[in-house]
Amino acid sequence: MISDFLKQIIKEAGFLAKGYYREGIEYQTKSDPTDLVTQADREVNNFLIKKITEKYPTHGIISEEEPDEINPGAEYTWVIDPVDGTRNFANHIGVWCTMIGITKNNEPYLGAVYDALNDELFFAEVGQGAFLNDKPIKVSTTVDVKSFSIVFSCGQNRNNSPYNIGEEKLKKYLRFYHNLTHQDGHWVANFSTALSICHLSAGRLDTYMMCGGLYHDYLPGFIIATEAGARFTDSDGQIWQRGRKDSLVANPQLHQKLLRLFE
Repeated sequence: MISDFLKQIIKEAGFLAKGYYREGIEYQTKSDPTDLVTQADREVNNFLIKKITEKYPTHGIISEEEPDEINPGAEYTWVIDPVDGTRNFANHIGVWCTMIGITKNNEPYLGAVYDALNDELFFAEVGQGAFLNDKPIKVSTTVDVKSFSIVFSCGQNRNNSPYNIGEEKLKKYLRFYHNLTHQDGHWVANFSTALSICHLSAGRLDTYMMCGGLYHDYLPGFIIATEAGARFTDSDGQIWQRGRKDSLVANPQLHQKLLRLFE
């Protein structure tokens, strides 16, 4: 089964990345000084592509570390981020993961995120629920706008960055931040690695917001979070899909309240 193979190789990839993390990390910049790549990114990427193409030679692959899609138009496509949270990884901060999403006929199908440092495998299949190390998980039930926990990234307006979201979208997220904090403040945690989406899916966090993510950043977490009961949209309330760079994720009741803060 594809799901069993996915669980197997993502754990193998995570252990490979963990070896680099513990031995020492060298990195380079890509598009700008905030966009890093390490040797681990490349080696884990090569490992996953080799394993997938050997097992499923007709499947498509999209990876953060590959300039072109492999087998475009395939029935199944693997969407890979070998090391998500590369800045944390490169600076020896233990909040990073390996992520893989799979689409079937261009629709979300399977999602897996592996936190190798804590040996936590988050997994979901559309219509089958979400799991952490094979145990079911659900989002929190917090609905109080003054007491919820949030991971927040307002994005950037930089033309040379692949994460550029433009002036209007940046203003919209800054308006949300002002509406949330201007009267009496709010606790905001700003580590925006997509592993946070999985912590939300397990009920450990209440809200995740990011303006500037790419397809590989969101797909696995979208599958896991929605299967755990979250509402996962952009700042206009539209269900997230490929090509949308911003996201608001929370349980449905809290999500509805937070959308109003963009106004």
